[in-house]
Amino acid sequence: MEGAEGRQSRELKPLPLSELFLWGRVVRPHGLQGALLVEALAENPQAYDRTVFWLAFPGQGQAHPHRVTFLQLERSGQAAKSGRRWRLKLEGVTTRTQAEAFRRADLYLPRAYLPPLPEGHFYYVEAIGASVWDMEGHLRGQLVDIFPGAAYDFFIVQNEKREVFWIPAPFVKQLDRATGRLYVDAPAGLWDPDLARGRP
Repeated sequence: MEGAEGRQSRELKPLPLSELFLWGRVVRPHGLQGALLVEALAENPQAYDRTVFWLAFPGQGQAHPHRVTFLQLERSGQAAKSGRRWRLKLEGVTTRTQAEAFRRADLYLPRAYLPPLPEGHFYYVEAIGASVWDMEGHLRGQLVDIFPGAAYDFFIVQNEKREVFWIPAPFVKQLDRATGRLYVDAPAGLWDPDLARGRP
């Protein structure tokens, strides 16, 4: 993997979300000195260089870089129970009013930070937005989200009728990066949108 010094030397510029992966999300301002309370969403949030985050709000197609001056895991209080809450300070943000402008912003890092995976494996972030096909060659919809579960994760697929299907991860077989197709080998019953009712 590339070292932190090499990453920091890159020119900082806005990047499209297609070149980034979601690291976390701002929950709210923290205190009066411009700090933010953030929730890490990456599987291993400490595995990457975090001297710069790219920030975007829902609906935006690109994210803008912000240098980090302080980042520390929360170890006390109610917020610390999840083990995924962090205190963050961004360069130039020194008041609660300034911090308020970042509430609910998403924190991204470049996909180049992700180490390569063995053949046949893929990162979840690569699959979001992929067209979903069954093994018989039928288009089933688009992957719109992945929901973590206790035993396995669920791949949430939506078709053109806006019907939603929750497909357990063991039935997801392959992502074709060249075509943007995600292949699923699921029993016919799982393509019943009524099974999505009552899901969280």
